[in-house]
Amino acid sequence: MTTGEQTAQSRTERGPEAAPAGSLPDSYAGGWQKMRGRIIELGIRAIWGEAAFPATMAADVPLFSAGWRWAMLKAMGAVGVESFVASSGLGFKFVCHIGDLAEYPFYHRRAFQNELAICTAWLLQEDMAPVVFDVGANVGFFCTHLAQMTPNAGIKIYAFEPVDVTFAKLVQSIQRLNLEGAIHTVAAALLDEPHPVRLQYPPGNSLYAQIIPCEREAQPGYGLAHAAGITLDGFHGSSGVLPKLLKVDVEGYEIAVLRGGQGMLSRLDRPAVAFEFYPDALHQCGARPEMFYELLAGYALYYVDDFEGQKIPLGQPITRLEDIEWGCNLFAVPSIEGSSARWASALSAAQERIRALR
Repeated sequence: MTTGEQTAQSRTERGPEAAPAGSLPDSYAGGWQKMRGRIIELGIRAIWGEAAFPATMAADVPLFSAGWRWAMLKAMGAVGVESFVASSGLGFKFVCHIGDLAEYPFYHRRAFQNELAICTAWLLQEDMAPVVFDVGANVGFFCTHLAQMTPNAGIKIYAFEPVDVTFAKLVQSIQRLNLEGAIHTVAAALLDEPHPVRLQYPPGNSLYAQIIPCEREAQPGYGLAHAAGITLDGFHGSSGVLPKLLKVDVEGYEIAVLRGGQGMLSRLDRPAVAFEFYPDALHQCGARPEMFYELLAGYALYYVDDFEGQKIPLGQPITRLEDIEWGCNLFAVPSIEGSSARWASALSAAQERIRALR
């Protein structure tokens, strides 16, 4: 008799096991999850409107602590406060810009936790001062944190943000945190070929700014911005700057960004790539998941996190993007000598940092 058979027989002889003390029946747990999701959905619609984001993307947000922190922001906004310096759940400073969804790290204390932990661990293994391209920098939470989390590395970050009102907040964030020496801003969109672009964004939701084709009108009520469009290879050619890490979060235009950097991404000293993978946004932009295979042919892909409660463990290899139907973040490691060991070391350091935060 196997161990499993012995265990099953023992359970049958004893009868049904009692639930652990303090636990709830599955029906109660399931009911709470449904009610929690409904509360979050109603809150999202009330605050940011119908087009903000699905409630499942807030699956790992602590409901009650987030609620009182959000109430604080509403109260501050009501008396005219537009922004202030706060501490994140990671323990570093950031500028919270009130009245925009980009404020969410103030009440979602684990926002960007895995992304920043793995990117920091990867960069700290560089022998020389690393350079980072932050494509889609928004108001600067990611890049200002990365600069603070690598204080002795001599890091240089180029933060690309095309929407003018968001770019102004990005500059303000960098200045208020005294990070001008580490972060350089670029008011441009990254594309597959250089040309002017238009971007639309929902009111109060700069995180969802998206390039729209010339022949299409912006959605009613959305903000509209005009920006220069450049390519990664073009910027590298004109500046001579080559990153060690490329972070890309551009609401479905990740394919276009990578296509415009094929020269950079085929070099022996090519950068690692941290990018958002969001199938719905890709589809809206006329792109398909399998396009990443060609553009990142010299890379191995690993899972970082998602917006639905960590559906796949941090660091798990990803071989079929088609199987991922939700928004998530991935890390592409260059398939070159020594990269596997470096990834293993970075993953271990990131996991240790994350455990220390709990």
